Amino acid sequence: MTAHSERSALFKRLAIKLDELAGPFAGTVYRFVAPKYSSVDGMFAGKGSWHASGRWLVKGPFLATYTSLLPETALAEALASSRYFSFPDEKAAPLVFVTASVKLRQVIDLREGKKRQRLRISESAILDTDWRKENRNGNEAITQACGWALQESGVEGFIVPSAAHAGGSNLIVFPANLKRTSRLKVLTEIEWPR
Repeated sequence: MTAHSERSALFKRLAIKLDELAGPFAGTVYRFVAPKYSSVDGMFAGKGSWHASGRWLVKGPFLATYTSLLPETALAEALASSRYFSFPDEKAAPLVFVTASVKLRQVIDLREGKKRQRLRISESAILDTDWRKENRNGNEAITQACGWALQESGVEGFIVPSAAHAGGSNLIVFPANLKRTSRLKVLTEIEWPR
């Protein structure tokens, strides 16, 4: 796959402005997972990025956990892939709704226009890029180049507006970048009947 032409420039802009762009974030996050990934170790491990590309990273060596700040956004995100390919919603089931408490020291909030301007990535690029089409054509999407640059910069995560749920937001966490005092903790363990 061909790396996006802005990849290196995004990383350089981040390196120069990282202290100005990053700040703490704490709260509850939500996601839907397939039942086979509903163990405590699997829910927020970020291993899905090893197996499939997403809006923010090309499939590869980085762990990335995609979460949402609202339950409704998590559901819209879970259904987005099926809907993109015009599959009926019931084909996305079964899904398990999971929550986690998160406390991070270094998060960049790309919902803020000034932060996007410093990185030179527009809100329309975040929301409207058809990353699947870019990937089918052998290219890394601008959003994926941005995700790569953010991961490489060492930030623990970043917040973006959701392309699947108007008004919703997502927090993408890089488990390998978590600082010693940071956490992403499952709130309730799932107990399956035997």
